[in-house]
Formats: sequence, structure tokens, C-alpha cells
Amino acid sequence: MNISLVDINSLVELILKRLRPIARKQDIEVTYESIRPVSAEIDEVKLTLAISNLVENAIKYNREHGRVTVTLDADHQYFSVTIQDTGIGIPEDAIQNIYERFYRVDKSHSREIGGTGLGLAITQSAILMHRGTIQVESVVDEGTTFTVKIPLNYIASMQ
Repeated sequence: MNISLVDINSLVELILKRLRPIARKQDIEVTYESIRPVSAEIDEVKLTLAISNLVENAIKYNREHGRVTVTLDADHQYFSVTIQDTGIGIPEDAIQNIYERFYRVDKSHSREIGGTGLGLAITQSAILMHRGTIQVESVVDEGTTFTVKIPLNYIASMQ
């Protein structure tokens, strides 16, 4: 882990700036709501990858004219990034498998959407390396919400 103090607001803005052109092609509106300024001790590369994966999935598995809302908030111990979409959703019986390597929820759409089935495995791994958590709530045909919580201060494990 390459830990440094990072402005999380700027980090999320940069990620969204990179992904908005992809969203525009599918007429998906991406909005960002920052509740307060957040700085945290993180591995910028790993966390950028994790958040990018979640936002990219929210765009990829959305519907035409859909919406993706990214919200950043913090308390005195953690910051949270919530990625909410109006997409196809994840069936309840698939949720426990989504972090498995190469697992694909919808095999029929896999070819047209692309990807390796590694995104959420990598995302979860990066979040766990930060001693964080990732939660998902989803309703088929209504959308999915991922909530990532990361400690503001990085504590290295003693090994």
C-alpha cells in the first residue's frame, strides 16, 4: 500500500470527469453530491480503481436515460462513497456471489457489455486493504446502491 493524505472530493470529481463521456453516450446522467470536504489517508491508485469500477458498473448496467448519483460524506472516523443507479439491478440470489472472481450476474449480456468479471473482486480487495467495508442493496429493474466506507486514518497491520 502506498498511503498518502488525499483530497477525496477532488479524487471523486476526477473519476466522474473521466467516466461522464461514457455515460453521455448512453444518455445517462451522472450527478455528484459532496456533503462536506473530506481528506483521508489512502492508497490513491487502489481506491481510484475501486470507485471507478463501481461508477463504471453503474453506467454499464443502467438503462437508457438512466441516472447515477455519487454521494460523498464523512463522520469523525470514516468517509463513505455511495453509488446509486437506476439500472437493471442484481437478483437477490446473485448478490452473495458478485465479489467472486469471474462471476457474471447476467451471462446473456456479458458479451455485449464486455469485461472480465474481475471488477468487483478487485474493488472489494482494494476496500478491504483499507480496512473498509462495501455494502450493496439492489432491486431488479429498479437499480443498485453500493456504499463504501473507509477509515479516514490508515492503520497498517502489524505483521
